[in-house]
Amino acid sequence: MEVIRLDKVNLWRRTQEEFSYDLKKTVLSIIEGKYRQPAKKLILDKIDLVIESGEKIGIIGGNGSGKSTLLKIISGILQPTSGTVRVRGKIAPLIELGAGFDPEISVIDNIYLYGVLLGFSKADIRKRAQSILDFAELQDYALAPVKALSSGMTARLGFAIATDTQPDILILDEVLSVGDESFKNKCKQRMDKFWDGSTTVLVVSHDLEFVKESCQRGIWLDKGKIRFIGNAEETVNYYLNKI
Repeated sequence: MEVIRLDKVNLWRRTQEEFSYDLKKTVLSIIEGKYRQPAKKLILDKIDLVIESGEKIGIIGGNGSGKSTLLKIISGILQPTSGTVRVRGKIAPLIELGAGFDPEISVIDNIYLYGVLLGFSKADIRKRAQSILDFAELQDYALAPVKALSSGMTARLGFAIATDTQPDILILDEVLSVGDESFKNKCKQRMDKFWDGSTTVLVVSHDLEFVKESCQRGIWLDKGKIRFIGNAEETVNYYLNKI
């Protein structure tokens, strides 16, 4: 069954120059007759993609090729400039762990907030709160504000919340390196259940051996375009022969 479909998806984003082009500079440039439209860059270019239920997909490519942006489009974090995105099922995106947290409120309240953002009911996330704290090893920080946590603690919390349930689609962006070796092993054991189960998994990784060994299909993105789709080993080998 088809769970993800992208048809002719384009995404234009503002460049760093545009972000730094403040109102004062804009007004002065208009007065001086020097105003020009800030530049935009094509990040994703005519992406067509269909993913079936239960597939394990590895996405590879160099830095700046659009891999993380593609995951954000599928997750609904970003909206395409043109084209259509259709997703069927509940998504758990592990893209920027902790990105949705409110630093001013407590860890336990952030668990409720983050869980609701992922689509779970507050009653359901309340039942899971203690197991989330236990897995993240943050039992003593339940009432502390998130801003009191280290970046590693915050990442552990985000991972624990997103993987405590069984989503239909799991999206990973190089997030399995959080914490010490003991916690990494816990993460790997938890991830194994997704690989062995019916969850659809999309993973961005620079670890090409992992992609070959763990994924069924591979996607090579280059400068916002899909250059190749095939079985994982075939895709990795094609990529290595072309770079």
